[in-house]
Amino acid sequence: MEKSIGALERVRGHTHDTIYDLLFTTERVIAVIIEHPTDVPLRFGVTELFLGGQLLKQSQRPERMRIAEERRRAYKEKTLDELAVSHRFNFEIRYRVITSLEITRGLFQSRLKFHISGPSIAERTIQFTLTKDQAPKARHLIDQVLSSKIKKK
Repeated sequence: MEKSIGALERVRGHTHDTIYDLLFTTERVIAVIIEHPTDVPLRFGVTELFLGGQLLKQSQRPERMRIAEERRRAYKEKTLDELAVSHRFNFEIRYRVITSLEITRGLFQSRLKFHISGPSIAERTIQFTLTKDQAPKARHLIDQVLSSKIKKK
């Protein structure tokens, strides 16, 4: 039976404003969307035209946080299978399709890269951006379930 191992919260996905929680289980990693750019419709007005998009982002922040908390609350009531399909941006990475993975560290951030390939899956890389503080936790979770697939440097 599949069991939850742990989670990495608030990792950045495809873009800097797409935020996921990564749930590590005994069989897969489930990427659960927490914040997405399309969550709040863009209301670009004259003020933002002259003062820039930063003002717009600040005004939308409370609404984005409310949506994120509602999602987390709803996710706690779901099974792992329900989580994987509960939002169109959620997805899973089965351990059997991971050929290797790596954690690269930069000055201010780190990246977690899953290299995947399979009979029905083209070879590709799925990567997430971590804060510098998240890298040790990511390594700990990976050591529990995928230590044999870590890329050696």
